[in-house]
Parts: sequence; structure tokens; C-alpha cells
Amino acid sequence: MDWTRFGLALYLRDCGPSRRVIEPKWIGRTNGPLSENAFQGVVDLLYKQKHVAGIVPAIEKARLYRGKGGEIMRSSVSRFIECISVAHVHLPEKVKRSLLDTINENLRHPNSQIQNAAVKALKHFCPAYLANVDDKSVNDFISKYLEQLSDPNVAARRGSALAISVLPFKFLAKRWTLVLPKLCSACAIEDNPEDRDAEARVNAVKGLISVCETLTGTAECSNCYLGEDDMSMLFFIKNEVMQCLFKALDDYSIDNRGDVGSWVREAAMDGLQICTRILCKKGSFGILSGSHKVESASEHVNRGTTENNQMNTLFGENLAIGLVGGIAKQAVEKIDKIRELAAKVLQRILYDTTLCVPFIPYREKLEEIIPDKAELEWGVPTFSYPRFVQLLQCTCYSKSVLSGLVISVGGLQDSLRRASLNALLEYLKASNLENHNEQNSGEFMLSTDYRYSLGSPTVEKM
Repeated sequence: MDWTRFGLALYLRDCGPSRRVIEPKWIGRTNGPLSENAFQGVVDLLYKQKHVAGIVPAIEKARLYRGKGGEIMRSSVSRFIECISVAHVHLPEKVKRSLLDTINENLRHPNSQIQNAAVKALKHFCPAYLANVDDKSVNDFISKYLEQLSDPNVAARRGSALAISVLPFKFLAKRWTLVLPKLCSACAIEDNPEDRDAEARVNAVKGLISVCETLTGTAECSNCYLGEDDMSMLFFIKNEVMQCLFKALDDYSIDNRGDVGSWVREAAMDGLQICTRILCKKGSFGILSGSHKVESASEHVNRGTTENNQMNTLFGENLAIGLVGGIAKQAVEKIDKIRELAAKVLQRILYDTTLCVPFIPYREKLEEIIPDKAELEWGVPTFSYPRFVQLLQCTCYSKSVLSGLVISVGGLQDSLRRASLNALLEYLKASNLENHNEQNSGEFMLSTDYRYSLGSPTVEKM
């Protein structure tokens, strides 16, 4: 193996952003004629750009991706493309197409590090070299990634979802009706057991959330008038994306690595928080807030009611119940990391200082259970279970919480099983002392919710 060659590749990939690049169009912007030395400097820089642009094609022509160092070279090439994209090195059209093909090839590679390097390269390559391409080329470009979301090759599915997640607003704005539904479908467990891949679903969830953020959080649309197409997109996020993420919380797939569905549930919880912020922010912004017309007195009086209705339209009580209930279920399940994440997500939702999430039932009780304190040991079973088991008295959350408790009480880990069962028994004991009416007793309410939990998703082997 020629280690000098790989060292040179590693050097070149990191030198791009630190070098000043002169585009050909800059020539002639001086106040007077160029001196001989200045002219020679420009010629040298253009000469160097030409050679820099030819490095990747030369590597591929020499077939340096083969052998033991092939993976190192692929990562270095992706990093190099990222650097020349950041530096806006002038490239011929043929070289641009060649580099895009290289990125797409690396996106399909089974090595996750190579895929991630290719995604970073694509993120900078698109605005640098594809910003002015025609709509047909963009449609073909995006359609290829969308088709690969259902490709039998799991590496292609993983890479395409990550690629879509970094596409710029300009590419997604007119095509969200194609992109969002396809990503939602990719988040679901595959029908064919042989095609199932947890990493592909995780990437699809992350890609879905990233696209929603790009479409709703960019400078082009964050403070603009919400037209009919914008409202259609927000309603799609409410009715389809949120429901897709709720279903992802029921991913309990396992393989020889264990509960790989927990990776999907983890990504879904983060996604639910982000989508909740999107809907609440846009709902509070309102359709009318982008208008600069002069209001009449009656319009001014009724404006508060209109904006409240707008908020209720995008984020209502039913959505809030599903949000808190779904995450609370994860907060009482068997994996420490998932319980800790769920508690912290609920904490961020309840105590968001920049935006109030409305219509959450039993908010005071939730704030009592989940205080606004840092460094609480939510991953410790003896700390978290006694707190979250109190949600069994909240009828809108009790079924979800019990579904999570069933998994923990029936778990194989003795300490976890004991902690969850003791917390449940202590809750029932305290509930019976407070309520002498049989209809309101803890056992009666628990038996009613238990019948629901029998129909909840169970751990299923991939």
C-alpha cells in the first residue's frame, strides 16, 4: 500500500477551505491594468484550480478505490469535494457531473462513515454547483433519491434518506408533495421481513424531520405570509408526519443486536418535539400576521379569536394528548437511555422558554412529575418509575403509560422488573386509600386500561 498517496489525499481534502480561490469572472475588476507579477499570480491560481478540479477524476481513473485503502480514499474524496464546494472552485460541467456521480456512489456504500462524508459533500455541492440548474434536472436528481428509498439494497435506502435530508430549500419547496409522503412511507416497518433494516428507518425519520425544518424554518419562509400551499404543507405535517412519528414510537423490532427498534423510537421522539414546535410557531404566527392591511375596529377586536382558532387548527388537544401519551410511554419502558431521553423531551416541551405548547391536559400534574431541573437521574428506574406511574390517574395518558409499564414489569432484568412493579403497587395502594368508590379505585381503572394494553404492539423479531 502506498501510504504517501493516502497522506497526500488527506492533505488535499483539508486544504480547500483555507485557500483563497479566484474565479475567472474576477479578472478585470482592478482599477488599472494588471502588473506582470499580478497577472502571473492569477494565471497560476487558475492553473492550480484546473489541476484541483482534475484530482478526483484522476483518482477514479487510477482505480484507487480498490484494495485495503479504498475506503480511506472514498472518505477523503468526499471530504475533498466538500472543501472545493465550500471554496467554490471553478469546475467544468463535465467535472461537476463526475463529482456528483462520485457522491451518489459513496451514498450507496455500506460503510456509514463513507455515507456520512458523502452527505456532507452533497450538502455543500448542491448550492455551489447545482443552484442554477433547470427544473427538469432537479426533478431527475430528486426522483433518483426517492426511488432509492424503496431499493432492495439497504445501503442505498440509508444513503438516499440522508441525501434528501440535506437538500436545499430551493429544491424542496416545489416538490414537498412528492418528498414528504415518500419519506413517511420509508419510516414504516417493511412488509417483507428480509427487507427490514432499522438503520434505514432511522435515517428516513431523521430525513423527514430535516426536510420539515428546511421547508418551514428557512429565511425564505420563516417570516412570510402563509399562503394556501404553505397551509397545505403544515396540515400535511400535522395529519401525516405527526401520525407517522407516532407509529414510529411503536417500532419494537429486534434482531441479533437486540431492540433495534429503539433507535427508531429515539429518532421519533426528537422529531415529535421539532414538529410540535413547527406547528405551534406557525399556528401562533397565524395566516393574518403576514398581512399589512389596515384593520377595521371589528377586525382588531376579533383578531385574537381568529389567531386562537388558527392555533387550534394546527395543534389541538387531541394532538397534545397523543404527543404526551406517546412519549410518556417511552419514559416507563425498559431501556435506560430511552427513558432518559423521553423525560428530557417532555421537559423541553413543558418548559420551552421561546414558545408555549398549548392544550396539554393535566399540565400542572405533568410539571409536578417532571420539574424544570437539570441533571435529574431519569435513567435510574427507582427514580423515574415512581414519578411517571402517577400519570395512571390521568385518564387521557393512563393507557399509554400502562402499555409501557407492561413491557418493563415483564422484562428479563430483575432490578428493572422489581423497580417498575414496586412503583405500580405503591401507586395502587395510595390510590385505594384516597378513593373508596369502587368505580374510581386504582384496580378498577387499571383493569380497564389493561384490556387496552393487551392490544398494543408487542416486541416482534425482524
